[in-house]
Amino acid sequence: MLTIAIVCGAGLATSALIAEQVREHVASRGRRVSVVQATVMDLLSSDFHADLVVTTVDLPDALGIPRVSGMPLLLGTNPQVTYDDIDRLLARIDPQGGAR
Repeated sequence: MLTIAIVCGAGLATSALIAEQVREHVASRGRRVSVVQATVMDLLSSDFHADLVVTTVDLPDALGIPRVSGMPLLLGTNPQVTYDDIDRLLARIDPQGGAR
């Protein structure tokens, strides 16, 4: 199962809000994905794994994990932009859509 990590600099409540929106979106697409809240420090740990990150903070390219801006979800400005980016990257990472 793929893992999407939600990383925010504003705090736990912010990442919880975005995580719930992402969970609802991927479920509506029929994808089996684990959505977890994480910190930047988690991403730097060798014990942590994520296939995709939805973030409201800048992250270094060196992480090597595809990332999507979560700001449209947080601000409610145009959430579809984030959802489209998530769908595009998940399709690239897991073309089977989690159906295993």
